[in-house]
Amino acid sequence: MPVDTVIFSGEGPHADPWHPLPETSAILADIISAAAVVTSVDRLATALDGARLLVVNASADRSSPVPDDALFGLVLDGFLAGGGNLLAIHSATLAFPRVASWRATIGAAWDHGRSFHPPIGSSLIRRTAVAHPITEGLGDIEVFDERYTDLQRVDGVDIEPLYGHREDRVFHPLVWARTVGDSRIVYSALGHDGRSYESPGHIELLRRIVAWLRPDS
Repeated sequence: MPVDTVIFSGEGPHADPWHPLPETSAILADIISAAAVVTSVDRLATALDGARLLVVNASADRSSPVPDDALFGLVLDGFLAGGGNLLAIHSATLAFPRVASWRATIGAAWDHGRSFHPPIGSSLIRRTAVAHPITEGLGDIEVFDERYTDLQRVDGVDIEPLYGHREDRVFHPLVWARTVGDSRIVYSALGHDGRSYESPGHIELLRRIVAWLRPDS
């Protein structure tokens, strides 16, 4: 039976030593109803048949592509062309290196040698002044997490920054939304490990994000 939401949880070449993706994918599946968890790219197209939302909770400990990367790009392009929606979580900016369509879809990528994060810990994530249905009525968020800094933005890709933080007096977006054709896309840099999801503010934000990406669910 088709499901409404599919979580791609990275394993092998789509994981790294620093992010407990099975743990966080299980938490996401608990928060997001009607979610199936898929761990292999070759099963993704079948799992997405009839789904409205793809959640990518993946990473990569490499700078070169593997054959799976190109297949993922094709599956993603087809899903979005059909009006599917996307939520990319935290280390997804490291995933599928050199897949241009993936970077352009989420709007940024981790740039090895430039991107970094301050030590993980309790942080206040600031809401921006951008008016958006996701953040209407919400305020700043206290969360135990990593704060991604100096992600490499993709030229020509517009984003609506919803939350961010300041480092060295420079504002860095952490959560943003996009609309491309009939598809809605959100990237959230929150969610390093289970401690991030102990934040009531983060849980509420995530539920708002999913409601926007999965309207009338």
